[in-house]
Amino acid sequence: MLDNLKSALEEQVPALLQEFRVPGVAIAIRTGPKVLTTGYGMTSIADPLPVTGETIFQIGSISKTFVGVLAAQLETEGLLDLNAPVAPLLRDLGSIDHRITMRHLLTHSSGIDAQYMIGRARELLKDGADDSIQASIQHYANDPLMFAPGTDFSYSGPGFMVAGAVIERTLNQRWATILHQRVLEPAGMAHTFTTADEVMTYRVAAPHDTRNGAPHLARNEGWQLGWQLPGWDVPGGGVLSSVRELMNYAEYSWNQAPNYGFFTTLMNRGVPGHDIAYGWKKEQRRGQTVVGHSGLTIGYSSRFYLLPERQMAYASLTNSLKGEPLNTAIERILLDHLLGPAEPQEAQVSELPSGVEGVYDCGFYGEVELTKRADSEGFTLQPLQQRTDTGGFVIEPPRIGALYPAHGNLLSSDPSAEIPTNTVPYIRNDDGDVVALRIGERIAKRIR
Repeated sequence: MLDNLKSALEEQVPALLQEFRVPGVAIAIRTGPKVLTTGYGMTSIADPLPVTGETIFQIGSISKTFVGVLAAQLETEGLLDLNAPVAPLLRDLGSIDHRITMRHLLTHSSGIDAQYMIGRARELLKDGADDSIQASIQHYANDPLMFAPGTDFSYSGPGFMVAGAVIERTLNQRWATILHQRVLEPAGMAHTFTTADEVMTYRVAAPHDTRNGAPHLARNEGWQLGWQLPGWDVPGGGVLSSVRELMNYAEYSWNQAPNYGFFTTLMNRGVPGHDIAYGWKKEQRRGQTVVGHSGLTIGYSSRFYLLPERQMAYASLTNSLKGEPLNTAIERILLDHLLGPAEPQEAQVSELPSGVEGVYDCGFYGEVELTKRADSEGFTLQPLQQRTDTGGFVIEPPRIGALYPAHGNLLSSDPSAEIPTNTVPYIRNDDGDVVALRIGERIAKRIR
């Protein structure tokens, strides 16, 4: 199987790199004890080296799964109650809402927003300010919540900062020490790191974006002060690793999950069939349950999923901010070989939902407008205005040319696709009015 898969990757991936303007990608597949790792393209357009299975990338929000593993360990050991308020443990760091529990933090249901923490990191960290996980909380502890804890879902990186602080306080150790001792070392991940200093002697993929249809180095374009993410972002997105290391993590995870239960579903993510466990996303692929996460940082896009019951796993790491479509194309190739070709899906024809057109506030993305397409068969989502950059970093707002009604309260770029390029759920209140969209799984409130 893996030999045939490697041949398929060698035949198709180079052309996909060209199509999606991505400099390089590393890919790995694990089936039981057998592992295939490979790389295509280059680490940097300025100093090109071949990408390999050992090349190190920022893995982004795949990092959140480590938080879930650690929380499950501490829960099993009787050191952490997932349903107890976290505020008493963090009382000196600000007025964290007394209703928020670790369960809420791990499932993005705490109501903590604080998206500006990404955009304003440079401003908040200037002059050598403390970037520790616990120091981050003072910036948003007193902010109003988006919703009452446990009543809704909205993706929250700052929520994982709080979760990281809870784990640090529980064990009275720093995050990097906890991560290495409790997960990385037992998993055999000796080349997975949390700082730039640790990776400087290894082959590292440089960050890229696209400009005028071509890749360019994303130097000094992120919210972080340097290449690495701030310390407070490490639990949520700052781990540095390779696809080979992630295959070790996959084996560790499916072996340890029965002991700690960190693949156990805790809540739905606002879309039918999209659930969340202890920081791990759960979805369906070819009729099988997969658990894992994707990641996005400035210059990198990543994807990592496991099929625990079949002891299979796959990962792809790209060195481009625009690498997500490439990850999707690669995932389809991998699934074809691991689980067989997808069964043809009939195009879904649904009546256009009413009352969804309007303007929505997407936080650091700015405002977007959802309008009906000229052909009246779907909708278009486009930026209306972008946040003014007043010293902070401004995220490029989403632009989706075609969205069509799918199952439930969901708009999709391709309703019949197994992994659509774009999905936008909409939220109705008790009166049936559309009051928000979910952009990137974050709540975007309707403003007109």
